Amino acid sequence: MIPSLSSSSTLGAGINLPYFIKMGDHRDLTLTSSLRTKSRSLEFEYRQAFFNGDISFEGAISRDDQLPGETRAYLFAEGSFDLRHDFKLSFDLEATRDDTYLVDYNFSDKDRLDSAVAVTRAKRDSYTNASLVHYHTLRVDEDNATIPSLIADFEHERRYFPSKLGGELRLNGSIHSHYRTSDLSTDSGDDDDVVDGRDVKRLGFEANWRRSYTLQGGLQAQVFTGVTADQFYTSQDASLPSQASSITPMAALALRWPLQKFTANGTQHVVEPFVQLGWVGGTDADVENDESTRVEFDEGNLLSLSHFPAADRRERGESLTYGVNWSRTGSEGWESTLTLGHILRSDTQDGFSASSGLSGRNSDLLVAGQISGPTGLALTGRALFDTNFALTKAEARGTYQRNRFGLGASYVWLDADADEDRDDVVAELSFDGLYRVSRHWTASTNMRFDITAERAAEAGLGLQYRNECMKVDLSLSRRFTSSTILSPSTDVSLTVGLLGFNASSRDKSYARQCKD
Repeated sequence: MIPSLSSSSTLGAGINLPYFIKMGDHRDLTLTSSLRTKSRSLEFEYRQAFFNGDISFEGAISRDDQLPGETRAYLFAEGSFDLRHDFKLSFDLEATRDDTYLVDYNFSDKDRLDSAVAVTRAKRDSYTNASLVHYHTLRVDEDNATIPSLIADFEHERRYFPSKLGGELRLNGSIHSHYRTSDLSTDSGDDDDVVDGRDVKRLGFEANWRRSYTLQGGLQAQVFTGVTADQFYTSQDASLPSQASSITPMAALALRWPLQKFTANGTQHVVEPFVQLGWVGGTDADVENDESTRVEFDEGNLLSLSHFPAADRRERGESLTYGVNWSRTGSEGWESTLTLGHILRSDTQDGFSASSGLSGRNSDLLVAGQISGPTGLALTGRALFDTNFALTKAEARGTYQRNRFGLGASYVWLDADADEDRDDVVAELSFDGLYRVSRHWTASTNMRFDITAERAAEAGLGLQYRNECMKVDLSLSRRFTSSTILSPSTDVSLTVGLLGFNASSRDKSYARQCKD
């Protein structure tokens, strides 16, 4: 295969020599020898297809001046197979010999590696999932011995449609376990307020019933009731009992009233005010909050009776959720949506972080919207405002796509929150763009700017030449961030690849054409 050139302020300048080996009709191996002034590497990629699935492995082995005398390596693998009775098996493996190897060589920017194996089956009226996940952190402020590094889950859910009762009945059973390798049953004082060796097992069962009604005037009503039972087993935590349990009854009545209007030019408006009365009984079990430390509040879970992601915490008491959905579909092709939502609760809810939008007695005001049109413009955004209309969280994304160019920008703003290990405000702006200079030449750029620190975090430029037979990429990138184990770096790369002949290629714009 055609060699490529690269240059890095960390690894030096060099050449990459790929060699493709066909090992049969269903498997191949690509070996790439990378020789640079400050490093030597051998990269590999192996792929194989089977009758009922496929597997792939990729990795590298390196020696360099960054860690003299040490062998650096990584291995990523993944695969999936169709099993009998509609079950599916999937797995992935992620491993590296040191914490900075993936970033130094631009293999990946992941700061936590997860290896997993799962068996799943999804059918019309049932769902089954069994998974085992191992986490390995590359973060400087985390210790692999004190994070839940081994997590096992099993879940089975089935739904029924009883003819006499009507509606839908769902039964769900689950088993969860997370394990820390530390043997300490107390907090070692490493500022994370976590008992270093705490291990937890949880058994859960839930039964719920729901039914929808259409009332006079188009009013939509849904009745929901259910009960959950959870049993916890905690070990290696001197401050908690070894066993705890909780039973949680719940009920809700939701009302929606969709109103539709057509204007003279054919534009459609749909306004849907909604309200939900909810109640959750019971009390939390005497267990630590291990699984529900990060909570998202958005239009997808606005009407949930509990916004915690796991059963170790639940919202309790009465609640009133109200808001409105509005959508517009214009005859000229413009589409837009807007959601406003707020939750009033009878009791103050503990366990939510200050910036979650759900702490205290009442929630923050949720505002979310989207707009898109035939001109190629698309905007989406979401924000949370507290009772004083001060911003708590915000995110926005905008894109503009035309035939010869595309632009995109994203903005994220998160308030400081010690409960989420965030001592300062996080505000970032990212930008990406692409311009089709001619039929064969395309330029691109990207940048990520840290507004809080008032400096760039990443930036890059790219230039590509492509025709029906080959592709040439020239790129320049700069990482400005640094830490105790990482330093800023600049990378330059020139890659040449053969595309081959493919009659099914979707993009024909690069191919030459014959004219009369």
